[in-house]
Amino acid sequence: MERDLDQSKLLRNENFISEVFSTMREGVIVVNSEFNAIYINESAEEMGFPVATLLGKSLFEIFPGLSKQNSTVLNVFETGKPIKDHIQTFVTNKGERKTTVTSTYPINKNGNIIGVYEIFSDVSGLQSMSEKLNEIKKLRKGPNFYGNKHNGMASKMIGESSEMKYLKDLIAKIASSPSPILIYGETGTGKELIVQEIHEHASRHRDIPLVIQNCAAIPESLLESILFGTVKGSFTGAEDREGLFELASGGILFLDEINSMPFSLQSKLLRVLQEGKVRRVGDLKERGVEVRLVTATNVQPSELVKVGKMRADLYYRLNVLLIEVPPLRNRLEDIPGLVNYFVEMFNRVLDKGVQHVEEEAMMFFYKYHWPGNIRELKNMIERGMNLTTKDYLSLNDVQPHSILSMPIKSSNDHHLKKDRIILKKEVEELESRLIQEAIKKSEGNVSRAARELDVPQQTLDKKVKKYNLQEEVAKSKTTLK
Repeated sequence: MERDLDQSKLLRNENFISEVFSTMREGVIVVNSEFNAIYINESAEEMGFPVATLLGKSLFEIFPGLSKQNSTVLNVFETGKPIKDHIQTFVTNKGERKTTVTSTYPINKNGNIIGVYEIFSDVSGLQSMSEKLNEIKKLRKGPNFYGNKHNGMASKMIGESSEMKYLKDLIAKIASSPSPILIYGETGTGKELIVQEIHEHASRHRDIPLVIQNCAAIPESLLESILFGTVKGSFTGAEDREGLFELASGGILFLDEINSMPFSLQSKLLRVLQEGKVRRVGDLKERGVEVRLVTATNVQPSELVKVGKMRADLYYRLNVLLIEVPPLRNRLEDIPGLVNYFVEMFNRVLDKGVQHVEEEAMMFFYKYHWPGNIRELKNMIERGMNLTTKDYLSLNDVQPHSILSMPIKSSNDHHLKKDRIILKKEVEELESRLIQEAIKKSEGNVSRAARELDVPQQTLDKKVKKYNLQEEVAKSKTTLK
């Protein structure tokens, strides 16, 4: 008992407990060599393991369903080796059934294992995935869209800029093709909306399924079973279940944030694409699937390959058709339409009667860089719609200062002193000035200027002609000589 108390005191005094474990989002439980819990962090408490009632109790009291035969803690004590990403399903002392992804590590002192700590993520909610997938399966005879609900953004592609017209034309051309599509766009540009548009075009002649999954939303250890399915007994709690590839067969499977997929799983995804067959986790049988795969990333795909986060062979297989979603700063002329759409949306949702947006607020929208793109604009409009008590939105209502480090121009700004502001003209002046600056910086190299502005060269060529900047290009080249 005295030895047990000394060990407990030593473990409690370790800096990593107070400085690291207490700040972790994952649950952490530390046990001593007597299998008593001597530390439980706040995250574990939030998951249903109260410190006041469980601290000092045996691990087998906390988890009545565990035994020394199936305990990872005992195994780590005996072998001295960590056990990582182990899926466990157990019943707590409150009778709650929990499923966790758990990693268990030994605590060594002077060559002896004096304790073990477990880090775990509660994925019990993911157990409902089987029910969700069953619902999806039933819906095959119903609506032709299913999967995750869309994120509340515009239900149609809004914008008449040259970038949006090109994007709409491209979608119409490739929607019915069976070839894979890779979508690249910054956060908040509406990549899922693009997929919905593709699905709508592809479904005009026949209803086809659309299944949507964000790869970053599922722990790595479970992503394989979600994608490819499971057979009973492949891991604790596993049942015979179709994966998303089987459920999407005959339609479209959209995997968002493909850059979050672990490298080891990428080879299995590549095999499915090449052979058109999936093998459920724990199964020997292969099943044929016919799926149109659409993937998306908010990081340049070529950069992912360069830094080793995506297999080159998978990149080339996915990148048959590439869609680049333009950031909002490159399609400023679409802002009025988007603003009107979101104002109307929140008029309905919040039961408001906003009729227009003040010019000062609109000028801010045009001058802001929009790192969060359309999603950020939507959130800003929603904030303003909640706060306004008038029939219009002002700059104070949208409160840009709450999220920006960029200084806000006051009403004394010379642009705002004008009796009337022609928004289209203001946008064109700003766009022309930015293009001129990029051309000078690139010494007349239009291709380099396009990369600097993050627009396709074809788009920049058109804008150079639109603003009669050919002489500026030639002059910049001459200056170089």
